[in-house]
Amino acid sequence: MPSKLAVDSIISKLPGVHSARIVYDENGEMVEIHVLADISKPAKQLVRDIETAIYASTGVKIDRKIVSIAQISLDSDDEEEASVVRPYQKEEVQGYNFQLKSLETRATMRKLDITVMLDYEGRELEGSSIVDIGDDEKYMAIVESAVAAIRDVIPSFRIEFIEKLEYGMTEIVMAVGSALVNGKRKREAGARLCKKDSLSDFALVVLEIINKI
Repeated sequence: MPSKLAVDSIISKLPGVHSARIVYDENGEMVEIHVLADISKPAKQLVRDIETAIYASTGVKIDRKIVSIAQISLDSDDEEEASVVRPYQKEEVQGYNFQLKSLETRATMRKLDITVMLDYEGRELEGSSIVDIGDDEKYMAIVESAVAAIRDVIPSFRIEFIEKLEYGMTEIVMAVGSALVNGKRKREAGARLCKKDSLSDFALVVLEIINKI
């Protein structure tokens, strides 16, 4: 069986792909493949490329339905949100509409208090977290605050991983989240371009994910 790092490397070397994250089950089988790519190729073509590359190099035949592609434009001067496509799956009606109402930060001594306020169907939701001012991963506290607010409505929601990526002079945030839907955990991916010193982008990528579930 090929190593996990080998498969990650195979996918990441494909044209148009910036990064890949693979989820394995307890038997070491691939059950989810999340890919961040540019918009140079249609998502369906990328899925075929991934399927072919994995099979040619490892002999493992994957189900295309486990692949999700987050595509983001890196060449435009305008801020553009990533669009996440799950090829070969029937498009589902969006069930949630969480909106970011505000994000507040308050410094107290050596701590930073972060509060995220969301709107959900006219209901105000609040989540908060505290982090050291010197922490270079303050964005994780924003993610935790957004998740805490969402859990007032969806207790099963969680962020499974979130990563900041650098592409030239551009920063991108990519994340995968999940929640229980009809007794089964459903996962979605999201990605956004990050404006310099912007904290709201980390909350917005969380909302992008939950609004797709």
